[in-house]
Amino acid sequence: MRVVAWMAVSLVAASSTVKSQAAPAPAAIATRPNVGADTSGASTFAEAWWRAYTVGDTAHLQRSTAPTLMLTLSSGRTFDRASMLRDAVTHRPAPSMVIEAKGSSIVHAGDGTVVVRSLVQEGARGNSNVFHFLTVLERAGASWRVAVGQSTRELTLTPRVPASTAGPLADYTGNYRGQRGGVLRIVVRDSTLALVDPTGAESVLEPIGPALFELPALYDGIGLLRYVFTRDASGRVTALSRLIYGSVITWPRVP
Repeated sequence: MRVVAWMAVSLVAASSTVKSQAAPAPAAIATRPNVGADTSGASTFAEAWWRAYTVGDTAHLQRSTAPTLMLTLSSGRTFDRASMLRDAVTHRPAPSMVIEAKGSSIVHAGDGTVVVRSLVQEGARGNSNVFHFLTVLERAGASWRVAVGQSTRELTLTPRVPASTAGPLADYTGNYRGQRGGVLRIVVRDSTLALVDPTGAESVLEPIGPALFELPALYDGIGLLRYVFTRDASGRVTALSRLIYGSVITWPRVP
């Protein structure tokens, strides 16, 4: 029960990191073991466990995972010990894979349990993500084992491209019919596009690819909001679609 209680407290703290657009400086996450608490090796152990999961080292995972593991990933997928091991077998990272620890902090939860918060950068050079890992460790003899794990990916805006890459901006201007009958207008603003909703509110859309645009801020602080234009066989733009949270809403162009 103590592990579950600490997990609840820690998950509340971890969820607040999703709303941050920038990774905290490594210095702000320096290891801070409690005085008198036996936390030796905990941070290194947690980082090694996440690395083993990323690269599919099931032998390491079998040795260092508690039978009652509860794992939640930033994708929303959840695993127990058996399903985590089945998933890890499928991991085949590319040779260019980079896993770089950026810092950690430790909280002693009592009864031989500690909570480790780690900041790790993963991915290929020039195309990586920052993850916040929350790991609950319990004592297993002279070592540790992972009882609870959670990952949160830190969202960042997509790199911008020249407006010319997105195609002629004039092609996209016009009116688009919303699902409830309202009309959305696309206009050119300062060498990019802007979306004007039925209330008159205006949002800048910045180019990130051919016919693809993105809102230059995290939507609700936690999501990437993108818009893509569709052309017919003749090349004429016929619709505008909004992409967020795995859903797509399409508005046809008003003739």
